[in-house]
Amino acid sequence: MTALMADAEVETAFAADQPPSEQPEDRHLLALIRALLATEKAGGEARAAMPLGGTFDLVVTSDGLAAARALRAMDEVQGVTAGVVRLPAPGLLLWCVPPGTAAGWSWHPAALCVGAPYAVPLPGRGADSGPGPYWARPFAAAQRVPPGPLRGLLTEYGPPPPHDRVAASGLISISPS
Repeated sequence: MTALMADAEVETAFAADQPPSEQPEDRHLLALIRALLATEKAGGEARAAMPLGGTFDLVVTSDGLAAARALRAMDEVQGVTAGVVRLPAPGLLLWCVPPGTAAGWSWHPAALCVGAPYAVPLPGRGADSGPGPYWARPFAAAQRVPPGPLRGLLTEYGPPPPHDRVAASGLISISPS
């Protein structure tokens, strides 16, 4: 009976594309790894839907001169800003901030912050220039954009509100994890 149960568990996990030993707390990490592998298989310009909340949350701003000034100022604050994606088509910047930031982020006229249970398509590791989505500042696993200084710089430089652009782009989806 135990062997039949184990076989049934393996078949169910295979059908769901999840290992049978997957624990609920590991689902976010596994979803992230699967998305990265899918992106690498498809090439550097491919975009993978990354679940938010476990590795990072995102602050979304409009792109443009004011956002470029905030990005340069953040480079000075942080040394080198890590984890900023430029989406030229809708004109947005995605700033990778520590996980949990969205829970404490209050409304801001120049930015919106999203975390779990959402997912956002990101460019592959090798995407470092346009015309499509690319890493304006490559993501570093050990470094994220500090939300406090970012919020202050967005207030100071005041890029236009991104909310309508985000809604029209279909950028944010519910994460399957």
